[in-house]
Amino acid sequence: MSGASSSPLTADQQTFVTAELAKQKPAAVERLISDLKMIVAYETAADWQEEQAMKMAFNAFSWDDVNVVKALPEYLKSTGSQRARVDYAFNVLMPRPAHTTDVKQSMMALWLKARLFSYDKHFPFQFNPYAR
Repeated sequence: MSGASSSPLTADQQTFVTAELAKQKPAAVERLISDLKMIVAYETAADWQEEQAMKMAFNAFSWDDVNVVKALPEYLKSTGSQRARVDYAFNVLMPRPAHTTDVKQSMMALWLKARLFSYDKHFPFQFNPYAR
């Protein structure tokens, strides 16, 4: 990580995040699919007004993923082509926007965008099949 002035994290937080990242096994696809399933489960439960099912889906989300914790402030500060790629990928995966009055659904959507941002940061998305 670069100097403390360019990072939104303190030195202690950076050390913690780095240590947690080192402990995790790579599971990008599994976590992405799991989060997508939980968003759909949450939305379905909300449609049926099933409070307990909504709570279970929200709590089963990957809130403990330090890769996303690290990427979230970076995503919020991002602009330009990287932000556009991430937002495009999100809109392809989740074409229906989060309900404006459901804070938890908005949190899940933002978390998923940060997850996609962390993937794009290491492996930039290519949406043009002719670009190599």
